Amino acid sequence: MSPLSAAPSCTANRSLARPDGARGRLWTALVLVAGLAGGALLPAAPAPAQTRIGAAVYVNNQAVTHYEIEQRARFLEFIGAAGGDLRAVARERLIEDRLQLQAARRVGLFATPEQIAEGKAEFAGRAELSVDEFLGLLRESGIDPETFTDFIRAGVVWRDLVNARFGPEVRITEAQIDRALSVEAVRPVTEVLLSEIFLPTDPQFAEIVNQLIPQILEIRSTEEFSAAARQVSAAPTAETGGRIDRWIELPSLPGPLQEPLARAAVAEIIGPLEVPGAYAFFQLRARREVRDVPAGQIELEYRRLGLPGGRSEANLERVAQLRAGTDSCDDLGRMTGRVAPELPDGAAEQLTRRPGELPAGHAAELSRLNPGEISANLVEGNDLVVLMLCARRVAPDPAPSRDDVRMALFNRALEGLADAHLQMLRAEAEIRTN
Repeated sequence: MSPLSAAPSCTANRSLARPDGARGRLWTALVLVAGLAGGALLPAAPAPAQTRIGAAVYVNNQAVTHYEIEQRARFLEFIGAAGGDLRAVARERLIEDRLQLQAARRVGLFATPEQIAEGKAEFAGRAELSVDEFLGLLRESGIDPETFTDFIRAGVVWRDLVNARFGPEVRITEAQIDRALSVEAVRPVTEVLLSEIFLPTDPQFAEIVNQLIPQILEIRSTEEFSAAARQVSAAPTAETGGRIDRWIELPSLPGPLQEPLARAAVAEIIGPLEVPGAYAFFQLRARREVRDVPAGQIELEYRRLGLPGGRSEANLERVAQLRAGTDSCDDLGRMTGRVAPELPDGAAEQLTRRPGELPAGHAAELSRLNPGEISANLVEGNDLVVLMLCARRVAPDPAPSRDDVRMALFNRALEGLADAHLQMLRAEAEIRTN
C-alpha cells in the first residue's frame, strides 16, 4: 500500500474539535503552533558557542562532542564519502552509532577486541593495506586512530544485533531466487525512505492549516520535520515522527510523487499534495538503487543505429516510424532499410556489453529501457543515435549460483529490517542539541 493510498481520513465525521484523545491533542497542537505570531513552526533555541571537546548533541543523555564530529567528518573525507556537508553527515552517523551501541548494550552485546581487530583488518584490506599502514595514513591526515576504532565498534555490534534479532525471521523462497535470476530482476529499482505529515482539509481548520503550510515548507532538516509531524500530523505515523519505516519502491508510488522524489535532495519536502481529506507532505530521508544481481554480472544486448543529420525533423520522423514499426531488435534491422534506404546493410549494429563497458551516455539511456524499447536522445558527431534494448540478462561467465543469490536476497531483506529498526530507535530516542 502506498503512502497516498493509506492517507488518513480527515473528514467531518472524524472531527478534530473534541479536546480529548489523540485528535484532541492534535487540535491543541494546531492551535498552539498556528498561534506563534510570526514564528517558525519549530523555533530553534540560540546555539551556545561551540568548543572543540564540548557536547554538540545528546542521544538519550549520551554526548556526541564537536571533536568527534570533526574527526568523523575527516574520516569520511579520507575514505571518499560523497560530497556535501560532511560535518552534517558525520553528526548523523554518530547519532546512529550511539543508538546502535545503546541498543546492543541493552541486550548484552559488546564488541570484543578480537572482533574489532578483524573488522579493522577487513576494512583496511579493501584498500589493499595492512592495519598499521591504514592507521599511518589516518595520522598523516590528522585523524585520531580512536575514530577508526569507534567506527568499527559500532558496525560490529550493530551487525551482531541485527543478525540475532532479525536473522531467524528472514525466509528466502525458491520463487524469490527464480525471480532474482530472471531478466526483470537485474534492472535497478530505486527505493526511498519517507516521512509524512497530513493536515486536515476540514473547513473549520482552514485558517490554521493555511498558516502551517508555509512553515512546514520552510523546514530544512529531518529532525525538524519529525518534530513537526509529532505536533501537527493527522496521520497514524505522527507518534513516530512521521517516519514510514520501510523502503518503498519508487515505481509503486503515485505519479505526483515519483518524478519529484527521483530528483529530490535528502531532507527535501514534496507537497502539499491533495489527497482525500488531507493535505500531504512527504520528506525524502534516503534513496538507493537496489538489484538482486551485482552490476558486474549483468549483460546487455542492444542495437545501435546512427542517423546522419543529428536531431533534424527528418530524423525525428524516422525515429517515429521505427517506434511504430518495431517490436524487436530483428524488426529494427529490417525497418532501417525502409526508413533510411541510403544507409548500408548492417547499419543497425547489434552489440553485447556489460554496463561498465558502455559509454556513459549509452549506459544511462539503456538503463531506462525495457527490452523492445527505443531511445533517441543522444547525438554523437553528426549522428542522431538510436538505441534499442534487445535483452538484459545475467552474464553466463559466470552466472551467480542459487546460493549466491539466496545470500544476496537475505542480506537485502536484513538490511531493510535493520534500517526500519534504526528509524524506530531514532523515533523513540531523546535527541537534543546542546
